[in-house]
Amino acid sequence: MKTFAALIILCFAHSASFAGNSNSSQPSNEEIQVLIDVSGSMKQNDRQNLRVDATQLLINLLPDKANASLWLFAEQTTLLSHSDAVDNNWRMSAIKASKNIHSHGVFTNIEEAIKTTLEKGFNGNGNKNLIILTDGMVDISKDIMVSADSRERILSEWLPRLRERNIKVQTIGLSNQVDKELLERLAIESSGWHETAESADQLQRMFLKTAQKVAPKDTLPLVNNQFNVDSSIQEFSLLVFKKPDAAATQLRAPDQQKISKNNAANNVSWLETTGYDLITVKQPMPGNWQIEAAIDPDNQVMILTDLKMHLNDLPNFIGEKQQLPLKLYFTEKNDLISRTDFLNLVTVSFSIDKKAAIQLPALTNESGYFGHTLNELPPGKHVLSIVADGKTFKREVSKELEVIASPITVKPVVDIEHRAITLKFEPDIAIIDTAHLHITAQIQHANNPAISKSVEDAHGEWLLKLEPLAVGETVSVHFEVTANTLDGKTINPALAPVKLDDSLFTSPATAKATEEPISSASAHSESHESSADTTAATHQKDTEPAVEAEKNWAMIIGAVLGINFLLCVIGFFGYKALKKANLKRQQQLLERLA
Repeated sequence: MKTFAALIILCFAHSASFAGNSNSSQPSNEEIQVLIDVSGSMKQNDRQNLRVDATQLLINLLPDKANASLWLFAEQTTLLSHSDAVDNNWRMSAIKASKNIHSHGVFTNIEEAIKTTLEKGFNGNGNKNLIILTDGMVDISKDIMVSADSRERILSEWLPRLRERNIKVQTIGLSNQVDKELLERLAIESSGWHETAESADQLQRMFLKTAQKVAPKDTLPLVNNQFNVDSSIQEFSLLVFKKPDAAATQLRAPDQQKISKNNAANNVSWLETTGYDLITVKQPMPGNWQIEAAIDPDNQVMILTDLKMHLNDLPNFIGEKQQLPLKLYFTEKNDLISRTDFLNLVTVSFSIDKKAAIQLPALTNESGYFGHTLNELPPGKHVLSIVADGKTFKREVSKELEVIASPITVKPVVDIEHRAITLKFEPDIAIIDTAHLHITAQIQHANNPAISKSVEDAHGEWLLKLEPLAVGETVSVHFEVTANTLDGKTINPALAPVKLDDSLFTSPATAKATEEPISSASAHSESHESSADTTAATHQKDTEPAVEAEKNWAMIIGAVLGINFLLCVIGFFGYKALKKANLKRQQQLLERLA
C-alpha cells in the first residue's frame, strides 16, 4: 500500500515543533514506554522495515515534557532512546536512533520486555502507558514448554503488577502468527487498547490510533478535506496520509493562497514522507482551509487552543448490554463555560460509525454540561464522533471503543442514597453450566494493591457487593472467569472491566433503573388495591348505615372470592414455571450425558 522513504533530518527539526508546541506550558503527566519487536521473523513480516517510519510518526506525536522510552526486544531488551521530558532536541535524537531498528533477534521474549519496563521505565506518578509492537508469540526457548510457562507468567504474575501500577497496555499485533489472545488479554484487562495490522503498510495508522489513546489531542472536524479555523486557535497540525505515487500535498488558505512545502512561510513547518505529510501552521489565518490531496479517513487536524471541548473519560471496552453515559463540557483557559449567551449558540451532536448524527442535549440540572446515555451497542469495534458547532467555532472529539460479546452479562445495581454498588452477573444458561461457574473480581482502588474477591452464588444469582464509593473516587474492577459449557468444555470468557465513579450516581438512566420496583406487577396490584380502598371509603361516607352494612358484606364476599382467584392464578403460573425449569434442567443433563 505504501513504501516509505527515509526522512530528511532537516525536516525533523521543523516537524518536531508540532509536538513541542501542541501542549500547554504545564508539565506533562504522561509516562510512555514503547517496546518494538526486533526478532528474526520481522524479516518476513516487515521486509521494508516500515517500523522505522511508524516509530518516527509516533515520536512526532508524543506530548511535550512526557517521560518516554523506546526499547528494542528479542531475546533481550535494550534501550534505544529515553527522555525524562520530551522536547524537540530529544525528538531529533530519537528519530536518528530509530534507524537502528532491525530484525536480527533470535527469540521473542515478551516477558523479559515487560519486566524491564516495569523495573527501569516507569518511575513517576503520571498516566502510564506501555505500547507493545510484536509479530509473534512468546518464544524464549527451543523447548515449547519453557515458552508456555513464560506466557502463563505474563498473565498470572506480570499482568496483575501492571494493573496494580495503573499501567495501560496498548498492543499492536503484526502478522497472522501473532498471539492475538495474549495481546487482547493484556489490553482488555489493563484497560488499554489493541490493534492488529494485517501488513506492515498499516503500521503508521496503527501507531496513530495508539497515540490518540495514549495522549489525545484537541481536533477540528474535517469534511471533504476542509476545516474551519477560529480566532482562538494558536496553531494547527495537519496529518495527511497519501499513497507513494501521489502528487505533492498543498493547502489553500482562507485568502485562497496556495501553500506547499516549497513556498511555505516562516510560520509553517512541513514534514514530507512518501506515506504522509505532517504540516504545522502557527498563528493561522481564521477561516476555511482546504487540503488539496486525496481524501483519507485517517487525516486529522490537531489544534492548540484555549477554547476546548471535553468528554468524560470513557472506557475502551464495555460489555454487550452495558450502558455508556456521555457527558461533555467546554472550557476557556481551563475555566468551565456556563454563560447562557455562549451555550445558546452551541449545538452538539454525536454519531456512531458515521451514521446519522443525533443531538446531544444540554443537561437541565447542570449548567454548561451536555449529556446522553448510549444503550446496548452491538458487539465489535465502534467509533464515537462528537461535533460541536458554536457558529463561530467548531470542535470534534473521536473515541474508538469495543463492545465485548460474552455469555455473561455484568450489570451494576446502584443504591444512590448510600452510594453503594452491587455487581450482578447474569450467565447465559443456554451456553454456561452454572454449576461449574467461578468468577473472581480484582478490585483496584487508585494507587493501592488490588483486592481479590470471589463472586458468590446467592440462590441462582451471582452478586458482588462493593464498599460504598467515596465522592470523587474511581474504582476499576477486572474479572477472571472459568466456566464449563453445557457440553463440558472449559472456557475462560472475557468480561470487560467495569469502571465505577460518580457518574453512576448522576446518570439519568441509572436513576431510572434504581427507582424501578422489584416487582412491577405487585406494585401495580398494590396501587390498584389502594385506589380501590380509597374510593370505597369515600363512597361509604355518603351512604346510609343499612346500605353501608350491606356493601360491607358485599365487599367481604368479593374480597374472599378475589383472593381465592388470585391464589389460583399464582398457583397455576407457578406450577408452569416450575415445570418449565425442571424440563430445562433435565434437557441440560441429557445433553451433558450425551
